[in-house]
Amino acid sequence: MQSLIRERFWIIRARKTIKSILNECFICARFKVKSLSSGPSPLPPDRVTDCAIFEVVGIDLAGPLFLKTGQKVWITLFTCAVYRALHLELVNALSSDAFLLALRRFIARRGRPRIIYCDNGTNFRGAFNDLAKLDWHKISRETSTQKIVWKFIPPTAASWGGWWERLVRIIKELLRRSLGKSILSYEELSTVIYDCEFLINSRPLTYISENPQELIPLTPAMFLIENRCSDTTDIDKLNSRDLRKRMKYRI
Repeated sequence: MQSLIRERFWIIRARKTIKSILNECFICARFKVKSLSSGPSPLPPDRVTDCAIFEVVGIDLAGPLFLKTGQKVWITLFTCAVYRALHLELVNALSSDAFLLALRRFIARRGRPRIIYCDNGTNFRGAFNDLAKLDWHKISRETSTQKIVWKFIPPTAASWGGWWERLVRIIKELLRRSLGKSILSYEELSTVIYDCEFLINSRPLTYISENPQELIPLTPAMFLIENRCSDTTDIDKLNSRDLRKRMKYRI
């Protein structure tokens, strides 16, 4: 428009005048309007309140994975809501009994959680119903064990569990890149799962600056173990015969 006007006239501060006229045009405003973007919502109090590691956890399942025997297994994921640490367990069925055994192994190694977040899976609901039948008042009087608080996210709101769904995606990517189409035994798969657990717990929780003077970013592994060197010898490189046999599964 400004170029057409200057073919015959020279208007002082023409650009500013044209913009002011266009800004008052309701038809133009309808096409230039931008949708309002809301900022991120505040985190729940359980995710920002100081507590012990794995005191507040989120639980989910990933899988299935197939073993050499043809059996299917699933990965049970326990993640800390505050420190973002991860604990993985293998289960051989999507049942309440199998999940309770995985929860028992988790408590034996990491301690009993105070609050558990999870979705509305039938195995989680079944475990909650089984634990709810216990006389927790009597247990609290006779022991120091307190009742675990279960918090289920809404059935159609998977985004409420985004803080553990993101870790499920990372686990799947690691297994897809490291295993490909390989089929392992239970012991071999357990080793790979625990290696993935260590790698995920070694991820930085904050931005890594290019400045060498900046402090080392915190990782979940720093809150779990004091010795950060957990590298082990790759057994596959020591036995070339087993390595050739494994390559057959990738072809």
